[in-house]
Amino acid sequence: MENQSQKTEENQQSRPMVSVVMIAYNSSRYISQAIEGVVKQRHKFDVQLVICDDASIDNTAEIVEKWSKKYPGIIDYYRNEKNLGVQGNYLEAFKHCKGKYLTMCDADDYWCCRSKLARQVAYMEAHPECVLTYHRVINYYEVSGEMSLSNGRGLISRTPQELAASNTITNLSVMYRSDALDLKNLPAWLSEVRLIDYAMHMLYAQHGDIHYMSRPMGVYRHLPTAIWSLAEQNRRREMAIDVRKHLIEELADRPDLTGPLQESIQRMLDNSQKPQETPSWRRFFKICRSILSRLIPVPRP
Repeated sequence: MENQSQKTEENQQSRPMVSVVMIAYNSSRYISQAIEGVVKQRHKFDVQLVICDDASIDNTAEIVEKWSKKYPGIIDYYRNEKNLGVQGNYLEAFKHCKGKYLTMCDADDYWCCRSKLARQVAYMEAHPECVLTYHRVINYYEVSGEMSLSNGRGLISRTPQELAASNTITNLSVMYRSDALDLKNLPAWLSEVRLIDYAMHMLYAQHGDIHYMSRPMGVYRHLPTAIWSLAEQNRRREMAIDVRKHLIEELADRPDLTGPLQESIQRMLDNSQKPQETPSWRRFFKICRSILSRLIPVPRP
């Protein structure tokens, strides 16, 4: 028993505090910014950056290798032999994560606050009942050069029930308490849904509290090739409804969560039957924001 206890203690000491998942596919144009935002974080704990390359055919691997040499002991690079798709790549990356906490930063996004990890870890260490923290991000529309802030108009989830009613979490902002789920034994249906990020938010949120930080600490890059840019309105709604149906089945013993999930599906269906009109004041606000945001430099990692 003494040897086993000693071994457990040694494993805890060698375990990184945070694992960062960064999925990539032909990401040579952006991945340096994403890596820089991680390796230049200011903190006093160990961080593991898991980069899972989905069989890229550009020079993503060479760029990662350069960063690995510059920051040894931080980056764990894995390249899939064949393309697994977004869901499969996430699930593969999760298997390599060792940290007490789990965060996300896709290769085309980046963190712009050097204290992001330290702030989230400090809160979660002080609040063991919290399983998920997230924060505001800057939405950057690369084609137009416009920027906006997430979580406007009070769109914030502070309870699992509020998150079930509406997904207010941008993936690059989230931090999970890793052990609340078995990352090597996740539900099989996760490989089928397009919105795996919302599914993970809900699977974690069922186990504890949620904390929101109003400080913007990351940049979410909206690209013309992004899933939400290419998908038409009906397809977006289908993906959102599909993941909620899987969650309702998975969380069948939690009516406090399945109720809001079902209500959100009904709202989507109801809204699809209504003409979508933007109030004149909101159109004016968007025009002003568009003009002003182009005059502000985009934050750097």
